[in-house]
Amino acid sequence: LRSKCQPQREPLSVVTVDVDKFHQCNERHSPAFGDRVLDQIATAMREACRPGDVWARDAADRFLLALPGMTEVEAKSAVRRILESIHLPPVRVGDLIYPTLVSCGIAAAQPGGLETEHRLIKRSATALHYAKRQGGRCTVLWSKINKIVPSHRPGDDPGIAEVTLWGQRIREQLHHAREESTRALVAAVEAKDPFTVRHSDNVARFSEQIAKRLSVAPRQLETLRRAATLHDVGKLGIPDAILQKPGPLTDEEFECIRRHPRIGTDILSHVSHLSDELPLILQHHERYDGTGYPAGLKEDEIFFGARVLAVADALDAMLSRRSYKEPYPIDRAIHELRTGANHQFDPVVASTAIDWLEHSPPDM
Repeated sequence: LRSKCQPQREPLSVVTVDVDKFHQCNERHSPAFGDRVLDQIATAMREACRPGDVWARDAADRFLLALPGMTEVEAKSAVRRILESIHLPPVRVGDLIYPTLVSCGIAAAQPGGLETEHRLIKRSATALHYAKRQGGRCTVLWSKINKIVPSHRPGDDPGIAEVTLWGQRIREQLHHAREESTRALVAAVEAKDPFTVRHSDNVARFSEQIAKRLSVAPRQLETLRRAATLHDVGKLGIPDAILQKPGPLTDEEFECIRRHPRIGTDILSHVSHLSDELPLILQHHERYDGTGYPAGLKEDEIFFGARVLAVADALDAMLSRRSYKEPYPIDRAIHELRTGANHQFDPVVASTAIDWLEHSPPDM
């Protein structure tokens, strides 16, 4: 791409292609499944490109295309043809079908102009951002949005510095507000149930350690961390006498406890930025063999992040002191995970957790 961005006698278009809501694919299935989907998309794109085109996989679920000799409008038509090979039919991995939808941003260098690959990529990425804001599955041209983005200094990308700085500040403010609201909800649960003090933090820490070893992408890792921190919010709706009971629960009391995942998602459903976390919170007591609650889901019916969360939650319960038990030693926790694999726990997640415990057990 660098060599194609020198002074030229013909136009050059750069396209940034992003798979819409791909984090949900990883979350619903697994990162390994997501990689296989991306491999099939890459193959379809390569076969649809011309011999002189340049394409490459960018970060995570994003691809770049360089289309020599094409203006933005011509590139948009070419991209439409390329995407037809991706959208129809849906990607098939084994017995599973994933309906692939993508968004694109296109920026073009004019004939005879001096461009850098970084500038063209930034422009196409900005156009992609606008495509995402329109709901996805569409293509946006830089020349169209350039008319509505304020100009910057001469010779610089018009408006990119202002847009980037503004976006960074907004993200920081939103992140701070989210963290504050999350901590407030967790503090409310811990005030109600003394035995859950540090439990949410431990489950978040354990989930992160396990997920990193499973090569979970940063965005999904952040979602998992928030879900782990908030997974017991539903206990706010459980009577104190049941939560703090020192002895065994009756069947009726246990049935009441089983309602806390759904209560938690009902509470958090009013918080729009937690939509990705809700399925993980709802499903963190589902079991791999289908005997869990609240819906009796099994195997891949359970979101991948919820399977990680289930192991982390059980692990902290084993390693912590409770009203009814002393902490388990690491060896016993490993034995319980190994015994529960394929029954209570996803075997891959349980095996990964065991490997972590054997090599670098957590401080409690």
